Amino acid sequence: MHPTDDTIVAVATPPGHGGVGIVRLSGPEADRIARTMAGRGTAWPPRRATRARVSGAGLVAEALVTHYPAPRSYTGDDVIELSAHGSPVVLAALVEQAAMLGARLAQPGEFTLRAFLNGKLDLVQAEAARDVVDAVSPAQARAAFDQLDGTLSSALNDVAGAMRELELRLEASLDFPDEGYHFIERSEVGVALERIRGTLSRLVDTGARGQVVREGARVVITGTPNAGKSSLFNALVGTDRAIVAATPGTTRDLVTARVVLADYAVELVDTAGIRESGDAVEQEGVRRADRAVDHADVVIVAVDLSRPVSSDDRAVIARGQRARAVMVATKADLAAAWSAGDLDDGAIAVSARAGVGVGEVVAAVARRLAAATGGNDHVLITNVRHRALLSAALAHIAHASDKFAASQGELPEEFVAADVQQALGALDEVTGRRTPDDLLNEIFSRFCIGK
Repeated sequence: MHPTDDTIVAVATPPGHGGVGIVRLSGPEADRIARTMAGRGTAWPPRRATRARVSGAGLVAEALVTHYPAPRSYTGDDVIELSAHGSPVVLAALVEQAAMLGARLAQPGEFTLRAFLNGKLDLVQAEAARDVVDAVSPAQARAAFDQLDGTLSSALNDVAGAMRELELRLEASLDFPDEGYHFIERSEVGVALERIRGTLSRLVDTGARGQVVREGARVVITGTPNAGKSSLFNALVGTDRAIVAATPGTTRDLVTARVVLADYAVELVDTAGIRESGDAVEQEGVRRADRAVDHADVVIVAVDLSRPVSSDDRAVIARGQRARAVMVATKADLAAAWSAGDLDDGAIAVSARAGVGVGEVVAAVARRLAAATGGNDHVLITNVRHRALLSAALAHIAHASDKFAASQGELPEEFVAADVQQALGALDEVTGRRTPDDLLNEIFSRFCIGK
C-alpha cells in the first residue's frame, strides 16, 4: 500500500493532444506547491477557478487553478487542479515542476484509492468510477453511474444491516446459554434467514443481466445461404466488413465486429448459411453457426423476401424462435415472393442496399436486450467480483436456512451465527469494509493514472 500522507501529482486527462489538459495534485502540500508554481503569496480561493501564469520545468503556462480544500474534495485531501493548454509537453512540464517541489508521481488509481481510504467512496463506488471511464455504451455508463451514486451500495448496506441485527441477537443469546434464543424467538430466526436469502438471491440473479451490460451482448445473424445476412451485417456495422457476393455460401466462418447498437455494446456475428451440404468445410461452418445461435443473447433471423420460403428457411426460423429472435425479411427492394406479415410474429422488411428498415432492426435488438438486462433496473450486479462474493454470502445464508428448517427450529444458535458471520464477511469484501491490502492494490492498479 502506498503512503497516504504525502502529496501526489498526475495528468488527469487522457494522453495525447487536446484543447485543455488537467494536472491534478492531492495531499497536504498541494496548495503550497501550486502557489509556488504561480508565484502567489496568498491561498487559492476555494472551489473557484483562478487564472494564473504557472511555471513548469523550463516554460510558463497560462492556467486556471482550482482549489478543493479537504475534506470537500474528490479524494478527501486538499486537491488542486491546473487546467492548462492540452499539449503533452506543457502538462509534462507542470508535473515535473510539481515533483521538483515535493510531490510524488501518482500510481494508477491512487486518487480514487485515497477517496476510498478517506471514506468518500466505498469499494463498490470506487470500482464504478473506473467503469464510468471504461464505458463504451450508454447502458454501461448508466449502470456505472447508478453504482457511483450508491444505489447498489445502499441495497448491500440494507441486507448487511439485517444480517448484523440477526447476528447481534444470536450472539446475545449465546451469552446466556441457559435461556436459549432468549433475545430472538426461534420462529423469527427462520423468517429473518428466508428474508435475507430472498434479497441476496434477487441481487445475484441480476448478475447474468449485468454481465450482458458490462461485457457486451452477443447478437448473431443467422439464415440460409444468400439470405442477405452479410449485407445486413455490414449495414449494422457501418462498413464493408463481411464479403457480399451473389454466390451462396460465401461466408464459411464466423465474422465478428464490436459495435454499439442503440444503448448496448454488442459483439455482432455473421454466420455461414444454414443448409444441408456435402462440403466438409461448409458443414463445419454450419456447425459453428449453430453453436453461435446457442450462445447468443439475441438472434437476428434473416429470410429472403424475394424468393419463396424454403424448408431450410423454416428450419432456421423454428430454431431462431427458441431464442430471443428478431425476424427480418431481407432484400425488400426486390419484388416480393411473400409478405413480411406471413411469418407467425411478423418480420421487419429490410433492404440493406437501400438502407431501409435497418434502424428498425437496431430498435428491435435494443428492446430485446432491455428486456434481458432488466431495462432501467438501478440495482444491477455488473462486476464479476461482486457476483462471486454475493453468491458466497447467499450460499452461507441458504445453508443456515435449510439446516434450521430441517431441525424444525432446534439448530443451536452458534451454528446459525457462524453462517451469518461468514455471509457478512463476504458482503463486507464487496463494499471494502473488510478488504486485504493486496486486493486493494490489484483493484486500483487497473485504473488509469490520474483517476
